[in-house]
Amino acid sequence: MSQTQIVIASVLKPLKDPRLYYRFAISMRETNKYLINIIGFSIKKETDEKNIRFHSIFSKNRNDFSRAVLGLRLIKILIQVKPKLVIITTFELLPAALLGKLFFRYNLVYDIRENYVLNLEQNKTLRGLNKSLSKLLVRFIECCSNPFIEHYFFAEKVYQKEFPRIKNYTVLQNKYFGQIQDVKPVKLNEKRKLRFLISGTLTEVYGIIEGIKWFQTILRHFPQASLTILGHITMIDYGEKLRRICLDQKSIHLQISENPLPYSDILKGYQETDIVLLPYHQIPSISPKIPSKLYESIALGKPCLFQKNTLWHSICSEYPAGIGIDFTDTNHAQEKLEGFLDTEFFVKKPGEEILWKSDETLFLPIIEQLAYRD
Repeated sequence: MSQTQIVIASVLKPLKDPRLYYRFAISMRETNKYLINIIGFSIKKETDEKNIRFHSIFSKNRNDFSRAVLGLRLIKILIQVKPKLVIITTFELLPAALLGKLFFRYNLVYDIRENYVLNLEQNKTLRGLNKSLSKLLVRFIECCSNPFIEHYFFAEKVYQKEFPRIKNYTVLQNKYFGQIQDVKPVKLNEKRKLRFLISGTLTEVYGIIEGIKWFQTILRHFPQASLTILGHITMIDYGEKLRRICLDQKSIHLQISENPLPYSDILKGYQETDIVLLPYHQIPSISPKIPSKLYESIALGKPCLFQKNTLWHSICSEYPAGIGIDFTDTNHAQEKLEGFLDTEFFVKKPGEEILWKSDETLFLPIIEQLAYRD
């Protein structure tokens, strides 16, 4: 029996992105029904795997002018593959996907990982006229595409409120894709050489600088502590700012890149840390969402300190897996950390509720329905 061709397409997400590869593609591959083509960012050629083919569509700086022709590159791949189902993960590929749909008659899924309009409003990456025009463009593309999209995936529950006009959706959160580790109760009160970790995308609103300043305060009382910052920067100027702040800071290990890091590097960072820091700014584009790093921390048995957030607290308190603090309140940093160290974490072992496996049962039937529907 021949396998049905499926395309998963992004621009800035790496070919082995946690959501696209580890969650979506691996789940589909295990059925042995599909040949999955992942299209995305890569600066090196990825080796094809069983039932999975990799196609690099972009390999340069995010502001490179060649980004303007990525739609044509996508169409070229669609001509070669002739898929039955296409999953698009960014608004900028929707026009090309709609054009391809006209010729190849495939079903189209839009995986909404971000509320782009809200992000543009809150995340301080653009200002003035550029911000207004960008928001208008995103709204125009997403609204015009809506009638031609068979189904939506929402990466966050809050998108049900933020996109009220969309009815044909399934919520698929960014839960941990693997198996739960042998998580045992842990208490760090006797450990003085504490290892902290900030990982993933590094932007201003993710509170990286607040996390650094909080750690510098902690160093006065825990001089053997260390902080690793591991991830990729979306703004070159912000990366330079981080380098200046961390200059001559022997206790801070800065491992940043202008390109997305392999997910295996992030997982290795977890293995080598004691405490995960999540100092996100509590703004409307962030606070109602659940960071994938929260699920990862719980599944890997790593206690976390997060910026106070009632939703995140409700998730962590069950085990418990972490504590909310105010990273900007450096006057009470030592007191809060001492309380954290006196807490026993993971008294209750996490279950499938924090694993992608719990959502996979929703995902696969939709894929099968759309992949074989004319």
